[in-house]
Amino acid sequence: MDKMSRKAAKKEQKAREKERIKVEKDYARKHPTQVEIVQPETREEMRLTRKGRYELGSDGKLTAKGKSKRLTHRYNVIIIVLILLIIATYAAFFLIN
Repeated sequence: MDKMSRKAAKKEQKAREKERIKVEKDYARKHPTQVEIVQPETREEMRLTRKGRYELGSDGKLTAKGKSKRLTHRYNVIIIVLILLIIATYAAFFLIN
């Protein structure tokens, strides 16, 4: 019986794990899953898509276009809030003096 040291066994296990992950990534790259755009049906899907505003894929996640549109909306809201805060700050300083 050929016994390995713990260190060698652990190193071999890490190498196998690394190889397995590489093979899985290659397979996923060569065989992409087809995601179709669907209409939200459940309450959770409606919440995720904000009542159907953003595209939902058949895998239950937002599509790239849906994510982009959601991020654009969030940035626009943040910009509007910041502009209102700047205006409020200037108004407060104007009224103090």
